[in-house]
Amino acid sequence: MKNLLIVAHRGFSAKYPENTLLAFRKAIDLGVDFIEIDVHETKDGELVVIHDHTLERTTDGKGYVKEKTFREIREFDAGKWKGKFEGVKIPSLDEVLALVTGKIKLMIEIKEARPEKIIELLRKHGMEESVVMGSFNLEYVTKVRKTAPAISTALISGEFPESPDVLVSNGIPLLDVEYHQINGDRVKQFVSRGISLTAWTVDDEKDMKELVNTGISFITTNRPDVLKKVLDASL
Repeated sequence: MKNLLIVAHRGFSAKYPENTLLAFRKAIDLGVDFIEIDVHETKDGELVVIHDHTLERTTDGKGYVKEKTFREIREFDAGKWKGKFEGVKIPSLDEVLALVTGKIKLMIEIKEARPEKIIELLRKHGMEESVVMGSFNLEYVTKVRKTAPAISTALISGEFPESPDVLVSNGIPLLDVEYHQINGDRVKQFVSRGISLTAWTVDDEKDMKELVNTGISFITTNRPDVLKKVLDASL
């Protein structure tokens, strides 16, 4: 489907260490439409790009991101857990924005960080109209809407809300939902109210093919190379 957009989940994360500049560069090289990233705030107020609240899974560090200073965060290796990528570091959001500005759009998931600090950096890089900011935390999303109306927003959820009203009433144009929940009737219900749909996180080729004509607007995947082939074949 020509208008279905590819979102590289944490960058090209099937092959490269997730949420790193390396994974983002590889996604850009592949020609995807969006990169999805996750943002936390350190103890000293720096915004960093990492998925988990803790360091153990994707680095050689231990403990909570919010309890570390940025200098401490930079001491940890975020690549060797993936194999041959030793020396890769957790990037700051500022570094990520410097890399992607003018090259690709971002979907930013706010994990645990002040939305206004993210907005400040987006404005610094002129990226307000090149991002979607979303969260499972509705309070974060509504704060973005009130603080920076030019920034598109998304509610992230494991399932469909009971009705589109929670999005419509808060001016949220995008629902980012776990892909097993996608079905034609629910998609139509939300699309008819002006809500676009993203399905996350789709890595199986068969599932990708089944989702192509469901009426969703984006597919988020760790395997953007595979999704690109599926979409090219469907044209």
